[in-house]
Amino acid sequence: MAASFRGRPIRSLRMRGRNDSGEENVPLDLTREPAENFREILQNVAKPHGVSNMRKLGHLNNFIKLLCSISHREENFGFTYEEIIICLRLALLNEAKEVRAAGLRALRYLIRDTSVLQKVLRLQVDYLIARCIDIQQSNEGERTQALRLVRKVTAHLLILVSYV
Repeated sequence: MAASFRGRPIRSLRMRGRNDSGEENVPLDLTREPAENFREILQNVAKPHGVSNMRKLGHLNNFIKLLCSISHREENFGFTYEEIIICLRLALLNEAKEVRAAGLRALRYLIRDTSVLQKVLRLQVDYLIARCIDIQQSNEGERTQALRLVRKVTAHLLILVSYV
């Protein structure tokens, strides 16, 4: 017999539309044009009000899923790399450590070559990465994502230096 609480299955007592991490399930329709999905994701990540932090977290995770499902050509995005980086930069300024960690992870997946890295550095995202490492809170997940991003940046910088 299935476990129940007051006549209801325990499964239905969970909050609907959320994962165990608290992230809201934000549907991602991969049959839509990637540019439409990117527009929806970046609009929700960049909104200062009206979108919960857990919904922003869901959108940032969808950003990564979408990046992995398409080729990394700027014309597929519907946005320039600079525009995407500016929107993701806002996630690094969020008050929720989970959103900042997801923003760091999204940037790490976005950086595929040194040209994207140069744009990230030109937009001074490196200062925000350092800020995520330096914040004096219990934010191990955020620090882990920041250090993974720093490791990727360092690898690409070594490639740049070897060309010089």
